[in-house]
Amino acid sequence: MKTLLLTILSLAFSYIAKAQTNVQPIDGLDCSNLFFKALLEEDAKALESLISNDFSVIGLQGQPIEGRALIQAVSQGIIVVDSGMLSAARTRTYGDVMLINGLWDVRARIENNGFQGALSYMSVCVKSGGRWKMVAVQFTPVP
Repeated sequence: MKTLLLTILSLAFSYIAKAQTNVQPIDGLDCSNLFFKALLEEDAKALESLISNDFSVIGLQGQPIEGRALIQAVSQGIIVVDSGMLSAARTRTYGDVMLINGLWDVRARIENNGFQGALSYMSVCVKSGGRWKMVAVQFTPVP
């Protein structure tokens, strides 16, 4: 009986842990916010569940970064977000597509090169197959 109880508890905890990494956004704004939260928490599994297969981000120098490269950089500690605060979010919805513009006041390190300041961002989220996915993000430093 004790073994059965331990097995059930073990399965329940593993299910809860898996559910926490399999993020299910309720809409495009939530998808965008969860993306930034995953960056802050360095949660590569959450990022992977949030981004589309063809996701790309335009970095601070205008360079495109594919989704797999972003996940790898976060999981390997190449990109580390020390702090980040979102503000001034503005959304526009076009059917199953949501555009989100806002500001991200961030302190981060990319390959141990520090950055601190405000970034303007635009994220694009799409509802496909009943799930919201992040398909693109662009960052622009605010002078």
